[in-house]
Amino acid sequence: MKAVRINEFGGLDVLKWEETPQPTPRPHQVLIKVDSAGVNYADIMRRGGGYPGPDLPSSLGLEAAGTVVEVGSAVDWISVGQQVMAMGPGGQAEYVAVNGNLVFPYPESMDPVQAGGMPIVFLTSYHLLKTRGQMQPGDTVLVQAGASGVGTVAIQLAKAWGAKVIATASTQEKLDLCASLGADITINYTTNDFEEVIKEETHGNGVEVVLECVGGPVLEKSVRCVAAYGRLLSYGNASNTPAAIASADFTGANRTVIGFSMGRSPVGSLDHKSAMEELLPMIAAGKAKLIVDQVLPMSEVAKAHQHLSGRGTKGKVILTP
Repeated sequence: MKAVRINEFGGLDVLKWEETPQPTPRPHQVLIKVDSAGVNYADIMRRGGGYPGPDLPSSLGLEAAGTVVEVGSAVDWISVGQQVMAMGPGGQAEYVAVNGNLVFPYPESMDPVQAGGMPIVFLTSYHLLKTRGQMQPGDTVLVQAGASGVGTVAIQLAKAWGAKVIATASTQEKLDLCASLGADITINYTTNDFEEVIKEETHGNGVEVVLECVGGPVLEKSVRCVAAYGRLLSYGNASNTPAAIASADFTGANRTVIGFSMGRSPVGSLDHKSAMEELLPMIAAGKAKLIVDQVLPMSEVAKAHQHLSGRGTKGKVILTP
């Protein structure tokens, strides 16, 4: 079979679409013939050596969707022939073996190409808002980078769960997308001071929940947008810039800053199964959808990385074998 592989860390040139042995599932695993696989910022970090993963050489990808072709002896809740989406390393390949606990059957009505880009962004958004953020109906939620993969999903989920949503983005096209997904207020952070807009819109009170993935000065300013006893969820540093947060900005103001990395969470600490049991009916009912920016063949993975790195994406980039 073929897979997206790296034999060393580095730039786009280290990405290879090459032959590698087909995996044999262990007792706790499921073997999937892949229809599609999402591309995430973590893949770019992994390519550069900044994200954990198997020893090199190794295949890339953290999620995929396809058809189950073999089931390990310890897995009795998944059957051969089922259409599933899954999380696990090596998804950008023709076949992938994944822990059965991270495999989720999806409805026949769902697009198999889109399914490969759903697990990471939907589960990340769910755990940010519900598990860690403890969002409640009536809360106001600020979603930074609202046109990103996680941002587009988080807007929809927060709105469906009764929040008022404020989203930031860098272009009018992205702002229009955020508004179409349910954002009540949109802010172009390149032409407006989002901190001042938040203060004005909330009458100086701030918002109950902030989802922040940019880092640097954006993180610093975002902390000051949080209401007393509110929560800021920091789940990335896309700018690769350090932040200097004054203790008075969270301690004195009774704000909570929470770090979140789904990939680095202790095994079993997040209930993905229950989350998917809530999310999949919402998707099937049209209450939330995946925004797809591009679909590319896996042989063009370098284009996907370059596009994602350029910050021009709206939603998710997906690869197909």
